Amino acid sequence: MTEGLAMYAYRCGMCRSTSPQVHTRAAATQERYRHRKEFHGGYVPDGEKIIEPERFNFFDLPREQLIGGTILIAVLVIAATFRLL
Repeated sequence: MTEGLAMYAYRCGMCRSTSPQVHTRAAATQERYRHRKEFHGGYVPDGEKIIEPERFNFFDLPREQLIGGTILIAVLVIAATFRLL
């Protein structure tokens, strides 16, 4: 998968084929519809699915970015608190 971009793909379990990656779930759904019409006569093949990107997890960041992001958030919270007083 392309790093940094959320990419979706359609996977047909019957054909054992995977579509090219696309940027939106809607585009993957269109690919699924096209594949069904072209290769399965419009029928739903067994084992088909849309492969979704993994959800972002804050703790998967490198340690340096985690520390820097935490400090930045703390500074913004403190600045906002003093501004409201």
